[in-house]
Amino acid sequence: MLKVLKRVFNVLYPDRRPDWEQKREREFIQAANSFKTLRVTPEGGVFIDPEELREQIVSAREQLKHLVHKPGAPSRPYKAAADLKVEQGASLIVEAPEGALDCIEVVAWRRLPSGSAVRYVCLQSTSTGGYSVATASLFSGAIESLPTWVDGNTNRQIANVLQLGDFHWYATVSEAMDAWDAEI
Repeated sequence: MLKVLKRVFNVLYPDRRPDWEQKREREFIQAANSFKTLRVTPEGGVFIDPEELREQIVSAREQLKHLVHKPGAPSRPYKAAADLKVEQGASLIVEAPEGALDCIEVVAWRRLPSGSAVRYVCLQSTSTGGYSVATASLFSGAIESLPTWVDGNTNRQIANVLQLGDFHWYATVSEAMDAWDAEI
């Protein structure tokens, strides 16, 4: 009898929510029903044994820990840069593999003794972890904030550098900055 009433109710008042939301609700109900110590109090509250909940959380963390990125840790190990540095002996330059141009943009600043500041836009190779300065800008005097043209101009300069492809890779950002300064 209850099934018939449910069917009549569903025909009269269909669920108009999106399929993904209905699926999510069914998954939640299924997960809640899987708890062995789930109880509903006479007042309508829900009780779950904290130990069982803790066990579920710990097991879920273990199953999904490959998806979590720890803050401050590189997303993948950059051991390759250190290995290349050791292989090349005393040379601080790290060569990127042929055709690899996947990079992360890193912005670094250096304060000069004159009070001016230099903004370095570096590229970090995702395959080797090496750094290369793409462009640098000097800010001197009483400039309190960056002018609005800086970002657009920097993007154009980086695009030009990427097209030329003449990179010198270094193991650290400071080494790349020092090499850039030495070339000037």
